[in-house]
Amino acid sequence: MKITDHLEKASAFERALAKLNPLVDGELYTVFLMRAGTNRLNAALHALGITTDGAATAAKLGDLNHTYKPKLNSTVPPELKEAFMRLSYIEDLRPDYVRGSKTLNISTVSKAESAYAAIKHDTDAVLKQGSV
Repeated sequence: MKITDHLEKASAFERALAKLNPLVDGELYTVFLMRAGTNRLNAALHALGITTDGAATAAKLGDLNHTYKPKLNSTVPPELKEAFMRLSYIEDLRPDYVRGSKTLNISTVSKAESAYAAIKHDTDAVLKQGSV
């Protein structure tokens, strides 16, 4: 996907998130927050030339599905290291809150929203450098 497509998808997930109550709609909230972050991270990786916005090649990966899959062919760029860690935190909520039976609480929602805000900040900084 192209950078603009990733950003449009992230915005669509953000709009959907605004309609959800995370304490009631925890599964959807967690997945949508993760997908918004993943799309923003993919846009930033494309802007840095780490991944390709087209079909994957032997030299460059295409889009990431998660912070760990597929595995990057290089180290995480320093300007996105925090964003990867923050997205990993959101991804790690899935076993308990999407696949499991736990329900989100105010503290977890606050941490997840802070993690997403940090992802957005870091990816915006990368995208601004590339004038996307």
